[in-house]
Amino acid sequence: MQPSFVGLTVQTVGTALLAAILLYLSRGKGSRVLQAAAVAWLFQLGSLGSLLLMTLFGWDYRLEVHQYWSFLYVVALCVATIRMDRDVSLAKPIAVAAVGGVPLSLLIGYLVPRETSFHAVHMGLLGVGWLLAAVFIYQSPRAGIGRQCAGAMALLSAVTDLVYVLMLATGTGRAAPSRLAPWPLAYAGFLDVLLEMLFGIGLIIWAMEDTERRLATLHARTADDSRRSQRKAWLDPLTETHNRFFLDEIRPELEADETGGSIVLIDLDGLKRINDEEGHEEGDKAIWTVATGIKKLVRGNDHVIRWGGDEFLVILPGMDEELARRRFYMLPAKIDEVKQSPKPGGRPYLKFLAASVGIHPYSKRMTLDVAIAQADRVMYERKRAHREMRSQGRGRTP
Repeated sequence: MQPSFVGLTVQTVGTALLAAILLYLSRGKGSRVLQAAAVAWLFQLGSLGSLLLMTLFGWDYRLEVHQYWSFLYVVALCVATIRMDRDVSLAKPIAVAAVGGVPLSLLIGYLVPRETSFHAVHMGLLGVGWLLAAVFIYQSPRAGIGRQCAGAMALLSAVTDLVYVLMLATGTGRAAPSRLAPWPLAYAGFLDVLLEMLFGIGLIIWAMEDTERRLATLHARTADDSRRSQRKAWLDPLTETHNRFFLDEIRPELEADETGGSIVLIDLDGLKRINDEEGHEEGDKAIWTVATGIKKLVRGNDHVIRWGGDEFLVILPGMDEELARRRFYMLPAKIDEVKQSPKPGGRPYLKFLAASVGIHPYSKRMTLDVAIAQADRVMYERKRAHREMRSQGRGRTP
């Protein structure tokens, strides 16, 4: 068997193997880059297969057929490299190439009838195709080892093909590649298949790196959406404070804190009367006003939770009971501030509002649940006292 035939056989088998690998990796909804690359190597397989069959059966060389498949191969190869950055169609350029490639291949066969000259033109076109692929690769902003490998192999393939052209043009290789060719053209097939394999590996790595980047971006976006949804699930839409579910989230952190802190329970006085006499819209305004006043008293690491319809739970980590009591004695003043200077979009309740406050410390020895229960007891004692004071005040009115 002649060495050139062995090289052609090796190159054909290698091309078939690379096409099969790319087809497998791009199956289903796989990488569109690898899909285009798989189609390119199927066209290359058609090109090499036509030469192999003509050599094997001793047929007259129809190099136009060989050139036609190679032309489609170059177009699909360039589309594969462009697809790394842009979602371009493969069908349209291939359809144009399939139609335009027929007269172009026939014209080349007519103008360059000698096999050596034909192969010089053929390798020149392949070299230009590889050079275009290298340009598209290096223009891509997507960095990575795969990009560097694919770009280097594309550039090396372009240089190798152009060297073949010079050798054929200067008479270094007078014989056609399908026949016994002198060194180094006799081993051109081995070198070509090696470069194609390395380029294919680089392209696969590049596509995998791009997929990994896309998945990382998608994961980050999904995690961000999940956190945003979780935060939304923890928020009370009326007051923009947390709801009761939030306490379950922060409970382990609070119970593990050695310093403890203070629990404040606040209940809006007279909400039922406001709802009954003025309507629930005014009741919502009253709740919003008290919540906004509470938020003016808390620090960045404090937590305000809407505990019930008209109750608020405030958790003050690291704050002792006395300081918490002095701070929340200022709540009526803060409620008045909200009435007088509402924030943009706010909806304050402008009539008189009062709130009952219960405060109790929590620590390792006084659990959150016990502290909340004690603060609740203190709050209701104050609420009862406020009710009695208002009743006495009404009784003295003439």
